[in-house]
Amino acid sequence: MRIALLVCLVVSASACAGSPGAPTSAAGGTTMNIAGTWNGTIASSNNETMQLSMILSQSGPDVSGTWSSTSVSWSGQVSGAVNGSSFDGQFRFSGQAANGTVCTGTANVVGTATASTLTLTSASGVVGGSCPAPLPNGLKIEVHRQ
Repeated sequence: MRIALLVCLVVSASACAGSPGAPTSAAGGTTMNIAGTWNGTIASSNNETMQLSMILSQSGPDVSGTWSSTSVSWSGQVSGAVNGSSFDGQFRFSGQAANGTVCTGTANVVGTATASTLTLTSASGVVGGSCPAPLPNGLKIEVHRQ
């Protein structure tokens, strides 16, 4: 009887051994890797759709990079973070108007990321200083990994 009780205690203790630990990445989801070169379009409700190229780098969830338009003289920086397949960040804009004035601004963007596509939007568009040309409103950025 003592041996049977001792065996039950050892088996019970073994079954409860180990630490609970944090959930694995499979349980909590994984962060999408969006580093690389992306090409596509940036559209706004008050300007023509233009071609766009981005080069992004990523460390963990943090993303940074540059973008430029291949059809007009706009360019800038991208920063933000990926959480699962969601992106939340900023596009900084800099461009020269027809009269030579440099226009700058920032757009807060949110959207989804897959291995091959980024779709980002900004309802308020680019907010910045005075500019003789209208700053883009109601942005939609759609790019594909190259």
